[in-house]
Amino acid sequence: MVYMTNALKEFGELGKAETVFAEPLLYTSYVAACEGHEASYLPIKGMDHLKQILEAKLEEYNEAIASMNLVLFNQAMEHVSRIARIVDLPVGSALLVGVGGSGKQSLAKLSAFILGYDVIRIVVTTSYNMNDLKADIQLMFTKAGVTGN
Repeated sequence: MVYMTNALKEFGELGKAETVFAEPLLYTSYVAACEGHEASYLPIKGMDHLKQILEAKLEEYNEAIASMNLVLFNQAMEHVSRIARIVDLPVGSALLVGVGGSGKQSLAKLSAFILGYDVIRIVVTTSYNMNDLKADIQLMFTKAGVTGN
């Protein structure tokens, strides 16, 4: 703890212990972007502020794409922020593990929407074969290479 206190002194205003050790410690770039500023990786002002931003984006998603009923409790908002941070990295990818119906897909879709990315979902049926997989992957690579999304 002593080392941390000494290190914090070097950062001046940014190194306030109450800011650094605040719970939850969430940094996002999308909150600033949603408020009309340049996307800057900054700490959130509070969970209430984050909830307002995410509810507005969820409403926008529901109007633009499809209706998605999500309850944005604190842990869900933290997950959206984590997914958005990971996916926003240059070669970011994540494996979301959990039981069915826990909201993994919905939170990932909301995160992608906030960042302006497209979501492509492969639907596997009984008639889905290797040629279909190759065609789906070719479509995704073409879309990623041409449009950058």
